[in-house]
Amino acid sequence: MQATAKMPDVRELALLDSCVTLGRSCLAGVPEYLTAENVLAVMDKYDIAEALVHSNEARLVQPRWRGNQRLLREIEGLKRLHPVWVLSPPARPDPAGARQMVDEMLSAGVRAARLMMGQVPPLHWMWKDLCEALEARRVPCLLDFAPLRQASTQCVPDSLLLDELLEVCLAHPALPMILSHHSGGLGLAAATMPLLYRAGNVLMDITSVVDYWRRLARDLGPQRVVFATGMPFYEPAIFIANVQYDEVLDLPAKRLICGDNLRRLLAAAR
Repeated sequence: MQATAKMPDVRELALLDSCVTLGRSCLAGVPEYLTAENVLAVMDKYDIAEALVHSNEARLVQPRWRGNQRLLREIEGLKRLHPVWVLSPPARPDPAGARQMVDEMLSAGVRAARLMMGQVPPLHWMWKDLCEALEARRVPCLLDFAPLRQASTQCVPDSLLLDELLEVCLAHPALPMILSHHSGGLGLAAATMPLLYRAGNVLMDITSVVDYWRRLARDLGPQRVVFATGMPFYEPAIFIANVQYDEVLDLPAKRLICGDNLRRLLAAAR
């Protein structure tokens, strides 16, 4: 019997979680899940080294800048937490306003954005100004397709939304975009993998659990995949184990997926 290859210790993977939500769900009767006070203890439990964190207030309550600013205050000094600002495009055509929004974000030390495409559909004429501003500064963007009334970040975009998204991706080839928390227990939309094969600037996270992210890593390379748990809405252990115990990927590929891809993208934001 052939011996099974030794699996890496989880700490060797230097996990960087790309999808962690802090704050209340904004639904009556639902408690606050993760806060700046308890998130590090949860990360330590699962040996997650670092995390990109965003504010649920900014996701669900207008104006978004209030939640984004609150996030900065709450995680100040917590070096393992990297802030993500939640953004949606200006209603009016406003290239200068979009550039100012991105400049303010980077000046505040924020190097990633979460684009609310479940609330504002990915029509290029709506997103053009903001995407141009983000692309000019090489800001990695996590695409959030959850609708407004949903507490969780989890959502599977349908093929019609992905058809609209493809135009945005192809129009901004230097803008890194990540399909974030697109978990689908019964699979993903039929257009998901074809979009990824056609748009080289689009990455996927591993929350699809099944073979989608592995197929992408095999076909186009592990640099197209990032680690995510969707905390606090999903249990982190299953996602960690999916990468840690994969029998095909070698350690360098696992390290890329588990954090180094995202670290490279964050370092390139300027």
